[in-house]
Amino acid sequence: MVTRRTAWLLVVILFCFGLLIGAVTQISLTSQVSGILPAANGGLNAAAGSFTGILREASGTASASELSGDCTTSGSNAITCQKDNGTTIPVNSAGDQALITTASATGGWATLPNGVVQYSTATHTFSAATVLSGTFADNETPSGTINGSNTTFTLAHTPNPAASLTCFENGVAQRAGGADLTLATATITYGVAPPTGSTLVCSYRW
Repeated sequence: MVTRRTAWLLVVILFCFGLLIGAVTQISLTSQVSGILPAANGGLNAAAGSFTGILREASGTASASELSGDCTTSGSNAITCQKDNGTTIPVNSAGDQALITTASATGGWATLPNGVVQYSTATHTFSAATVLSGTFADNETPSGTINGSNTTFTLAHTPNPAASLTCFENGVAQRAGGADLTLATATITYGVAPPTGSTLVCSYRW
């Protein structure tokens, strides 16, 4: 049978045990930690308030105002990046330039020319591309008599380039270079005369 004195003793023991647990688990860092906490112990290895921006840890010591090592920040919350794939890129102060990387992944700026721009992976430079120009003749019927014996027909213009010429006889493509026909300036010569009533059409650039 538990006496009143024994019950009070148990209450006192439990109360003291609770204070002991609280003292162990509840630590005030403000009152019990002072000085610089090393990075090895989870600290910044620097005094509080000495950093601005985004921090990273490097070689055991935090570096101020760094973002992944490739960018820097300032008190105005501006972020400046001068690296591409870990490579430092020079500051660009000129207009009309594009950021490129060479075969060695070194970043740099290249001037953009006027006009249609093309880029060379061999020289890592930009240049103005040459725009193909020309007029197209589509489904043109060449002049000449289709009577089963005539083999020579004339186009309205000279194809340029010559390889752009495509001719069809009754819907069948005719091979150039002598297989079915030849081209000389604007004159087409068939190896076999198209039969009477045939339909001839040609398309080309000039």
